[in-house]
Amino acid sequence: MAQQSLENMGKQYKAEVDNLDSMIESCKQRKMFAMRGGNHQEASRQERLIELHMQQRNDLLRLSVWLRNYYEKGTEAYHITKGEISHENHQSCAA
Repeated sequence: MAQQSLENMGKQYKAEVDNLDSMIESCKQRKMFAMRGGNHQEASRQERLIELHMQQRNDLLRLSVWLRNYYEKGTEAYHITKGEISHENHQSCAA
């Protein structure tokens, strides 16, 4: 159950990444219009928003990938959560 909800959360984060891409594009357009109009203060504000949205996008994308893949059957993380880690894998982690 937890695996399914985490995987779904990863998918929702991916959808939010797409939404942030649209927001970044909108900010770029507003910045361009502000610069054309000579409003450097607004252009600077839009630049800060672009940076903020890009950081959010990158963070969500990393979380999305992690959540969607972390609990896949066959991965070491899946076996660790199920208590099925082999002694060989445990030794490689200790090294």
